[in-house]
Amino acid sequence: MVGLAAIAELFRGNAGIEELEAFYPIRRDCLADIPKTRFRPRVGKTLSARRWHAAFSEDGHLDIEKVLRRIQRGGIHPSIKGFVWEFLLGCFDPNSTFDDRNQLREQRRERYAMWKTECQNMVPVIGSGKYITRPIITDDGQPIEGEDCHVTSAVSDKKVAHWMLFLHQIGMYGV
Repeated sequence: MVGLAAIAELFRGNAGIEELEAFYPIRRDCLADIPKTRFRPRVGKTLSARRWHAAFSEDGHLDIEKVLRRIQRGGIHPSIKGFVWEFLLGCFDPNSTFDDRNQLREQRRERYAMWKTECQNMVPVIGSGKYITRPIITDDGQPIEGEDCHVTSAVSDKKVAHWMLFLHQIGMYGV
């Protein structure tokens, strides 16, 4: 676990590679499996939380060119990676405002809740916290009886059947 003093050093920009790696500790038994990288974050060149916030205009437009230049020079500080990647992956438009992004975030949450409810209606085990470890229907859409999942009727919709056939392979469980 990273102490408060170490976190304070990170935000002041005095972070070396050891401190940056401390954000994502790696189990000792996995160290041999990590591929070597030539990338090394350079002190003072990383996109920090302070520079990230400074890249936004008053209404929320992001100066993506400035952000990309900073990322190219030194990477992204671990404390803001999630926020930055939302823009890099295209989840948010750099020209959107704070209000636009908040509205879009809320719409996505509502859509996720709707899809989750829809999935729970099809397969009640979803959302229960149990892992699905085997197929719950046969290739022709007939339910497989078992103690874990109770699909009550045959599935005729090909898209739904395809989804149900592969739930166990993606580690679907109660989210």
